Amino acid sequence: MKQLKVWGVVFTLILATSTVHAETKRYEVKSGIIEYTVSGGGNMMGIQTKIDGKSKALFNEWGKVELHEDTTKSVIMGREENTRQTTKIDNGKVFVVDYEQKVIVQYDPDTLMQSEYKDIAKNSKEMLLAMGGKKIGEETIQGYACEVWETPQIKLWLHKGIMLKSVANIMGITHSTEAININLDASVSDADLKLPDFPIQTMEESMKKNNMPQMTPEQMQQMQEMMKNFTQR
Repeated sequence: MKQLKVWGVVFTLILATSTVHAETKRYEVKSGIIEYTVSGGGNMMGIQTKIDGKSKALFNEWGKVELHEDTTKSVIMGREENTRQTTKIDNGKVFVVDYEQKVIVQYDPDTLMQSEYKDIAKNSKEMLLAMGGKKIGEETIQGYACEVWETPQIKLWLHKGIMLKSVANIMGITHSTEAININLDASVSDADLKLPDFPIQTMEESMKKNNMPQMTPEQMQQMQEMMKNFTQR
């Protein structure tokens, strides 16, 4: 059960860390507050799960600082669990709050990628094209015009670089996120983006502490592909 929670943290990190390495503006909008509905499920590493919940994203400084608050209910092999999680991007650094253990884990996305991916283009559209993705159309989400992009692993609806909807499949889990309330150019203060006063540990320390299992080559490849998309565009 604990292993599944750790993988959930990693998956949330993937969805939250788009363009953390980008030297230019992550978004074409200075600030915003977006509320999402979350759903998904499947079989991951032999564990059957179903997920539903909600998510809230607050960002400032064109996305250099961004906070995600997630509250989900998971039914794992018939057992219900409720999870709260906070993820923050702060000028290239990624922090995930573990409320159960009362720690903050600092993640380095590069540790999940092979070196061959480090020099890939950082522009979002170039990255999607490098992954074999393509723009397949345009749609409107909550009145906001979006470009729709698709790769073998994920389908994204982007408005000025901001993800308003995603449908992904990784390691047997389908994960869907869709904006239901969008407030762009909203006032977002430093206090709104503050993390709880918990001690910080590294990703490696957290993996060791939670006895995180090794991925198969196929799972590693999927994870790397996802990280390419969400950490270097």
